[in-house]
Amino acid sequence: MKKLIYTLSALVALGTASSCKKFVDINTNPNAPTAVDAASLLPPIQAGMERGVWYDSRYIGQYAQIWGSSAANNVWDEEGYVPGSDSNGEMWRTIYFSIGQNANLMIQDATAKNKYEYLGVAHALKAWGWQNGADIYNYMVVKEAYDPTKLTFDYDDPQTVYAEAVKECRLALGFFAQATKTDNITGVSTTLAKGDYMYAGDRSKWVKFIYSILAQNALHMSNKSTFNADSVAYFVDHSFMNNGDNASVQNTATNSTDANFWGPTRGNLSGFRQSDFIVRLLDGRILAGSATQDTLADPRLPLLLNRSKDRVYRGVIAPLGDVNSADANTSIPAFAGFNNVTKVGTAKYLFNDNARGVLMTYPVLQFMKSEALFKKGDMAGAYTAYINGVKGALDFASNPPVAGSLTGATNYISAADQAKYLASKSVAQSASALKLSDILQQKFIALFLWNPIEAWSDERRYSYDATIFQGFTKPGTLYPDNAGKQVYVVRPRYNSEYIWNVPALKKFGATAADYHTTKPWFVLP
Repeated sequence: MKKLIYTLSALVALGTASSCKKFVDINTNPNAPTAVDAASLLPPIQAGMERGVWYDSRYIGQYAQIWGSSAANNVWDEEGYVPGSDSNGEMWRTIYFSIGQNANLMIQDATAKNKYEYLGVAHALKAWGWQNGADIYNYMVVKEAYDPTKLTFDYDDPQTVYAEAVKECRLALGFFAQATKTDNITGVSTTLAKGDYMYAGDRSKWVKFIYSILAQNALHMSNKSTFNADSVAYFVDHSFMNNGDNASVQNTATNSTDANFWGPTRGNLSGFRQSDFIVRLLDGRILAGSATQDTLADPRLPLLLNRSKDRVYRGVIAPLGDVNSADANTSIPAFAGFNNVTKVGTAKYLFNDNARGVLMTYPVLQFMKSEALFKKGDMAGAYTAYINGVKGALDFASNPPVAGSLTGATNYISAADQAKYLASKSVAQSASALKLSDILQQKFIALFLWNPIEAWSDERRYSYDATIFQGFTKPGTLYPDNAGKQVYVVRPRYNSEYIWNVPALKKFGATAADYHTTKPWFVLP
């Protein structure tokens, strides 16, 4: 990727040098950074966000059974991990390094120059980091994270991490309100657009993005006695109104260093294969109750997945890999972006080189609202949000976002095929017929490729319940250190924490061989 020098303060124990796709040469002494313009800091932070999700999604996608390795007995398919490795540690690095001190420097510059909109953005990005970090890692370093007097850091409990995400959201909303009060701009600000690869300076969309983080935070408390379904609905209603509001980072695909992670040029999914779980969700055997594969069950099927040469859709069952790999006729093909696709715009769905790096979407938020209202007992409200989610997800797959557009203009799925699907057995046809499994499995499809982290969070919130996630099966072989238990957390990043910060890890049991099977706070009652 293109060389990028990030600013780094006291994160010797929490991060290492990085490179990413936007040019920013910020300072010469990372331990004593000079003042930096906020606009120059924003592009590398946003690039780091999508990079973090991309890299770790490969492994978390295996935990969630969105895909699996083409080879048998892969440790991630067995819900394990690789000791002594930073694999599945990129989000840790993103939170403390790509965002981290860079966001603090944005705040420093914006405070000194009364750039309220950049203060809003900086706190929004910190909130996004803490929310995702809490979901993935549970315990995190918050209070001491940027203390320049320390080389080792004490962890904070997960309640503190989730609360920090909410606090940062509130600060962000306050600063955007102050920005509008100051200059009366609610839409595009040319000053903010200077460095904004997500929303091109549109303040209104940034405010909606902040509410999406609050919605995610509130929904993930669903197992707590304090859970408030009305709060989830409120946050969703103040968030994305359609797919034009979706949060995503631009990839221009001018070369491989600025190409979409899932595209054919980078080839990052070449060793993975679609799961049997996602195949059966899309082909009608689960949602429509078909006895056999019905390729018309979901019009997204040919966009998201690929058929074998014998025209049958197949997926891997963890941890068996592709059991048909020796048979060219029935072996499971690589993902959509790898079928001899060489040019931008010729692949499908988000497999294009110039597809945007998606962080959150309107349909997923609608499914969040639907689940919350379902749990409240408001079946009419839950059903309305559910249908909005299904329609939005079909629209998203039909018009995936590409460089220069938040919504795309591809129209992969005709209006007639969308209407046919909405009237099919794969979609609940009334509020009285709606089940929790309908909501969460449609959400699982809507999250395909771009957000395995949220899909895995849902599965863990419901303890991998096969009556809700129908078709999800516990791997036939689990990683030996699991002691028969399923995976629930990702271990902190090895090269920072298990090298430099071991005493702090021991305080909450993170040095145990089976620590990754510990149920995180957000899934507990």
